[in-house]
Amino acid sequence: MKKVVLSLVLLTVLVLAGCASVSTAPQASFRGMSCEGSAPTKGYLASRSGLYFLPTYPLWTDESREVNFRETLADLTKQATADGATKLNTVVPQEESVWLPFTFVLWYKKCTVSATATR
Repeated sequence: MKKVVLSLVLLTVLVLAGCASVSTAPQASFRGMSCEGSAPTKGYLASRSGLYFLPTYPLWTDESREVNFRETLADLTKQATADGATKLNTVVPQEESVWLPFTFVLWYKKCTVSATATR
């Protein structure tokens, strides 16, 4: 039984390893949102996830950073600034925390932030 539980924990760690990413959508995706004379708009989606011991102690996250709104928004802002954006509009956060019942002490956390940016 111990081997089965240990195998499940190891599999969970490998599958749900921490990661972070920022993706962008070109202005063409937001064509219907533009007004006459408005600045070009670009869409961004930042995501960060990780594995936690209990809901507060990070075990496996990207660059050992927390999985929360502040860190994810910092990733998104950094990418938008690098692309020349000066203002973030319509910032929409989503955070989730899922207890992995067969492990008893592990949680999987994910935070996603989407926004549009203008120059």
